[in-house]
Amino acid sequence: MTHVTTAARNATSLARRLLFLVVFTLSAVAVILGVGGYVLIERVAEQTSDRVLAASVRAIAETLTVDRGEVTLDLPASALGMLENNERDNVYYSVHTGGELLTGYADLPFTQPDDTVTVNSTNFRYASYRGRAVRIATEYRRLPRINALVSVQVAETLAERNAVSRRLLAGLVLLEVLLVTGAGLVVWPAVRWSVRPITHLRKQIEDRSQRAFDFAPLQVTAVPTELRGFVGAFNSLLARVELSTQRVRHFTSDASHQMRTPLAVLRTHLALLRQHGTDTAEGRASLDDVEKAAIRLQRLLVQLVALARADEAITYPIAGAHADLDEVVEAVVERLESMAATAQVSVTVEGEPKHRLINGDAALVAEVIANVVDNSIRYNRPGGKVRLWVHEEDTSISLMVDDDGPGVPAVEREQVFQRFHRLARDQNQEGTGLGLSIVRSLTYHLGASIQLLDVPGGPGLRVVLRFQRAAA
Repeated sequence: MTHVTTAARNATSLARRLLFLVVFTLSAVAVILGVGGYVLIERVAEQTSDRVLAASVRAIAETLTVDRGEVTLDLPASALGMLENNERDNVYYSVHTGGELLTGYADLPFTQPDDTVTVNSTNFRYASYRGRAVRIATEYRRLPRINALVSVQVAETLAERNAVSRRLLAGLVLLEVLLVTGAGLVVWPAVRWSVRPITHLRKQIEDRSQRAFDFAPLQVTAVPTELRGFVGAFNSLLARVELSTQRVRHFTSDASHQMRTPLAVLRTHLALLRQHGTDTAEGRASLDDVEKAAIRLQRLLVQLVALARADEAITYPIAGAHADLDEVVEAVVERLESMAATAQVSVTVEGEPKHRLINGDAALVAEVIANVVDNSIRYNRPGGKVRLWVHEEDTSISLMVDDDGPGVPAVEREQVFQRFHRLARDQNQEGTGLGLSIVRSLTYHLGASIQLLDVPGGPGLRVVLRFQRAAA
């Protein structure tokens, strides 16, 4: 396992990737420079050799004279001697008057001049002579009293110029190899130094992993600019993990605390049932208490599950979903009719349904409204009233839920959204203290909001649920 981990780390090493990128880039540049250098070297070697070849031709042409109507020349030794080199290239020459050979090598390739040739100018061409490649320089001269053009040719084999090209090219390749190798040797320590902050950051995280539940953010003061976004995202992730961990802790602690009471009641009354049986007054009273404790425990468990799902927003996919607010309200009121009748509380919906569409899944919207109406019924008084009505705005639609119960004091309206928080006056009433916590969590995921207000002109509480209007 260690070898696999090490291999995987080396395969994705940032330092090695940077080194490879630098060396690969330099190598590519070296290849491009090499190709360009080769072309330039060939051209320079050719031009340098051509200058000497042109001087040789010119030296011969300068000796051309006319004597008694005949072309004569005095071939200087230096004209061909200047072409001597270390590679001992062969040198050939020829002089023609028109198409007739005056002197030199008769089989040296010769091109008959035409009207397009330039006089007193040296022309160069490659040819093959006696099985070897040669470079031929040709100059045409016009002499007095001679109708035909006089051409002077000097040819030289290519050993010397090829040797010069090879030496220059070898030097260029050597320099490029030294450049790439040297750059690699210099870049490697530089890259290692550059990624040292990443190594330091990794060590911080590894040291952090040895300590359980350490959610302190990483320090960004010594972090390079390029890594600050990553560290910021990591710190944000730590904060979310810490919040989730705290929620789990609180959820576990509160759930165990809330379930302890109904479970204790169940155990106590089950013991009484064993002692008195079910036919006595004590036994029947214990059965009633067992039923109430079981109902309370069931409601608690249902709301705990609903709260957990609301916190994680995993209950329903709500992206792009629309709900008919009027239909949801009607369905919720119908569902809670039995509860309202038992509590002797009337629930009415004012206004005609207009099928107003809001953003959000209908099931989530129903869960929000049901919890609000449930609270309005549960904490109302016998003979109380709950009234629902809809108020439309430009970009939102609000559902108002008014009751004429005791209301919630203004100083405690934020606290009632906390989990398991219950007002002191409601401690003897049935309830879990989770309804409004569920509502707040669900409204957050729906992009909605909840607000608690006084009912104008009377006792009670007004709950305002503001939803986003669905796009037409």
